[in-house]
Order: sequence, then structure tokens, then C-alpha cells
Amino acid sequence: MQHNTSESLMLERRITLRLLGYWEKLRGTRPMPREEDIDPDDLHDLWDNCMLVHVKDLDKPDYNYTYMGQGIIEAYQFGMPASEVGAGSLSALNANFLMRRCKQIIETRKPLLDEGEFRNMHNELVKYRQCLLPLGEGDRVDAIFGGMRFKIF
Repeated sequence: MQHNTSESLMLERRITLRLLGYWEKLRGTRPMPREEDIDPDDLHDLWDNCMLVHVKDLDKPDYNYTYMGQGIIEAYQFGMPASEVGAGSLSALNANFLMRRCKQIIETRKPLLDEGEFRNMHNELVKYRQCLLPLGEGDRVDAIFGGMRFKIF
């Protein structure tokens, strides 16, 4: 039985492969898709585990993430609802870790699949798998879209 691309993406459980497949589909023959191409409805079952980072002002100390899903908020501050945290205030959490990866994506203009572990604000061990994808026009990266799945130990 043959599946079309969108059915195959829905059957894949790993967030990294699903987001990479979605990104590839959106970009077509371009170097990367644009931010406007991302439709949260296409990723409704993953959206809580997604994030969006605009690269403008990335180095400023008061930088705010554009979007941070509840699942990612829980990874960093387990048990705090997004309404109490706000995506912007998460910039202090593990900021250097994520910013190094963002800078790598800006330089290479290529997707980054990554897995590892870190300690959240409650000193719990978080093992994660993430996908970070460049968005922009031509060779200019304007934003980074990504997703992360994790387990807290």
C-alpha cells in the first residue's frame, strides 16, 4: 500500500524526522522555506513541542523567543504552565546552549538534528531529541523553527 508524503509524515513518530520531512516539503527547490510557509495546523499534534526563534537581535541580552510550546517550557521548568512563564522569559534558560546551535544554523543554512541531555531549573535530568530548521529567503536565515521531544528523569 502506497502512502502520500503527508500521510507518511503523520505516521512517523519521531519529531526530528517529521519536522525535517515537513521542512523539506515546504522548501521544494529553494534553499529553505520562509516563516510564512509554516502552518501550525499542519503540525497540530507536535505544536506544543515546537519553537520559533527570530535571528534578528539574537545576541542581545534581553532577547525573547518568538514562540515556545508548552512541552518545551515543561522541559526547562517542569510543572510551570506557559501562562505563568511566558515564552520571552525562557531566554535565560539554557540560552547559551540554544544560541550556539542557532549560530551554527545561521552559518551553515542547514537543518540540525541533535540529541543529548541537560539539567532543568529543578535540577532534573532532561534527555532530549530536537530538530532545528532554518527559515528565510535565498541564503538569508531570518528565523529558526524547531521541535523537541524529551523525557525527564
